[in-house]
Amino acid sequence: MQEIINIIIPIFVGSVSILLSLKLTEKKKRIIANGIETNGVIFSFESPEISDSSSVYPVIRFVTKEGVWITELADIALPRFLLKEGQKVRVIYNADNPKEFVYKTTFDVTNLSYVFLVAGFLFIAGGFWMLYKYFSG
Repeated sequence: MQEIINIIIPIFVGSVSILLSLKLTEKKKRIIANGIETNGVIFSFESPEISDSSSVYPVIRFVTKEGVWITELADIALPRFLLKEGQKVRVIYNADNPKEFVYKTTFDVTNLSYVFLVAGFLFIAGGFWMLYKYFSG
């Protein structure tokens, strides 16, 4: 029974990774197609609930075209070494809901969805390979 669980886990992780990729891609396309671009700054950081994680969620601050200050937690955590407090970023925000945005640094965060997609397919392929080995051997 433990072997089957060890086979199901990579397939499950891969499926979740692919779904996350599709969600991020949809959000990115929607915001970029209809959004407004402006300059922003990494205001501060919040650590994920996993205390030993080397990734952080940046808090992004920017001004909308109406002059409203937005200071909001980004929805994607990145490794700490890629970001610095005070670092300038390009922000594209939803005009109807400015708290919904994507940001770009020298590392293009908007392409992170492709990493999740590839990782998802690799996990699923590995899971099916393990499944094949389990039933053929």
